[in-house]
Amino acid sequence: MTLFRKTLIKLTILNSILLILLLASMCGSVYYYVQKVTYSDSTHLLQSDAKRALRRIDSGIITMERPNPMLGPPQSYIIVADTKAQKFVVDYPELVGSNVQVNNTSKIKNLMGMQEKTAQLKMIYGETYNVLMERSGTKNIYFIRTVDREQMILHRLFTIIIYGLVSGALVSVIVGFFLARRALRPVEKAWDRQNRFVADASHELRTPLSIIQLKIEGLLRRPRQKVQEVGEDIAVMLDETRRLSKLVGNLLTLARSDANRLEVSLAPLDLGAVLRKVTEPFSEMAEVEKKSFILDGADDPIYINGDEQRVHQLVVILLDNAMKFTPKGGAITVVCTRENKFARLSVFDSGCGISEQDVKHIFDRFYQVDSARTGQKGTGLGLSIAEWIVAKHRGKIDVESELGKGTTFSVRLPLLKNESELQEGEKEDDSKS
Repeated sequence: MTLFRKTLIKLTILNSILLILLLASMCGSVYYYVQKVTYSDSTHLLQSDAKRALRRIDSGIITMERPNPMLGPPQSYIIVADTKAQKFVVDYPELVGSNVQVNNTSKIKNLMGMQEKTAQLKMIYGETYNVLMERSGTKNIYFIRTVDREQMILHRLFTIIIYGLVSGALVSVIVGFFLARRALRPVEKAWDRQNRFVADASHELRTPLSIIQLKIEGLLRRPRQKVQEVGEDIAVMLDETRRLSKLVGNLLTLARSDANRLEVSLAPLDLGAVLRKVTEPFSEMAEVEKKSFILDGADDPIYINGDEQRVHQLVVILLDNAMKFTPKGGAITVVCTRENKFARLSVFDSGCGISEQDVKHIFDRFYQVDSARTGQKGTGLGLSIAEWIVAKHRGKIDVESELGKGTTFSVRLPLLKNESELQEGEKEDDSKS
């Protein structure tokens, strides 16, 4: 059983228990409220009976009219107990299992200790009744009302709640599983991504290290050769060392970004100035490689809220890709414009282009377009870092490509809100100078 499956089972059980407890507490609250309201209504009726009956009691003789005995036992009763004589008179002797109205108070000893004007549920001859006690001299007058109807209602409610809890428990298990599955999905994706990242990183690191090891072992087999004779091997090792260093730097950047330990310091930044600075060495490189390089729209200042170091890195990644995949005689164009409340940076190249299938994964880590077709090999991390930089600047990066015609990367970054004020301040500084 995998770690995630065990965790899923534990979370399902935990969620189910919490949901069942929540459901049980709600059902308990409903039952308690209904019970309170039901017996409250019974007490209210009992108090009304007491007010009417008190007017008809004369010297302990009960004159309250009773319903027709043919209709069954009454709903309310009266007991008048003389605490001094230890006798009580009951209007319905069957209530206490007797056939006479006058009885000894030992039959109702559980009623004798009741508080005055307080209704309580009491057992009388094996049945539960709602009882209210009033005191008149040495006599305790007990007004009693049957609670059969109330108990029947509560019994039905209890049965419904039990069935509801059983059904709710089954639903809670299903819902608990769904919630646990949903909670674990991002964790599982992150775990898979981490495992894939480690596997891909290991693979990428192994290639240059294997090449370097192979070349060093070759040099050790021929210790008497001169440097000029092994210059090609040294150049290969140097090239792989540089590639290894770049790969490790990119891996460190991505690892820190995943852990949110990589800070981005946002400040007013002139995107045009950054482009002029970054594109200068690439323009010279393009001239050496006989490629056309054009920079357009960077003369006027375009202010964004950005981190200069990260924006510089972003532009280098895009230009490095354009230079790498543009053949001799091709063209690279960098355009910077304003688009509503955004600065738009576009990098065009007339290279080999990217297939529609590859475009979908172009920002995935370690994903590389077929090197046999492009003739170039990279680490597959640059565009992932570029996407992270754009996201940190609350922007958006898109790619459009067509095989055989070239590729266009477009980056949209939010303009600085007070950009016009900064531009006016720059103009004043220029006029003073």
